Amino acid sequence: MATDYSAGRYNVYEGRGPGAPLIGRIDEDEFVQSNGGLLYRIDGSEFYDMSGKYLGEIVESGEGNAMVIDGNHYCLFVIVPE
Repeated sequence: MATDYSAGRYNVYEGRGPGAPLIGRIDEDEFVQSNGGLLYRIDGSEFYDMSGKYLGEIVESGEGNAMVIDGNHYCLFVIVPE
């Protein structure tokens, strides 16, 4: 069952690991935002840039966390509940 990102607040980090930079937040909607601008869009378990390009699949990784995995199985982003 995919997480309903419109029902909570989440931090989004680029890549994975302890030094991954925070790039934006999901604030009870389907968009990753930073400084008032929209960066990415979530549609179910699919992750898109704002031009509509499919970037990857959201895969839950435990404890409410998730990773955005591209077609080459590379982790693009990590989504963590706030």
